[in-house]
Amino acid sequence: MDREEIQVMFEIELPLRTVPESNRSGEHWSTKSKRHNQQKLLMKAALRTCEIKPPCRITLTRIAPRELDAHDNLASSFKWIVDSIASILTGDRVSGRADSHPGLFFAYNQEKRGVRQYAIKIRIEQENL
Repeated sequence: MDREEIQVMFEIELPLRTVPESNRSGEHWSTKSKRHNQQKLLMKAALRTCEIKPPCRITLTRIAPRELDAHDNLASSFKWIVDSIASILTGDRVSGRADSHPGLFFAYNQEKRGVRQYAIKIRIEQENL
């Protein structure tokens, strides 16, 4: 895919700390629920002006002092964020179903910053057909 076929439509950095959901088995359900709801509400607020529709490429970057395992933990730390973004972009409000839309392509990155500096970057690029 040539870079000319893609144009940046939306980019934002949000002060949000993500944690790998696959390693949180001992965490109390109410703590998880609170984190998930906060992530969903933040995504709704952040993307309220976004008018992009699929097909599009979404690049999520985790910013933190330490990196996560890129194979398992990085993607799982974005689980609820991905579900929310997909639901907003596709209009499919059924929880957990929108992220399998064939027009959504997700990529994950990480970036190191200083101590106690946590954030995420969301970059959404419209793909021209």
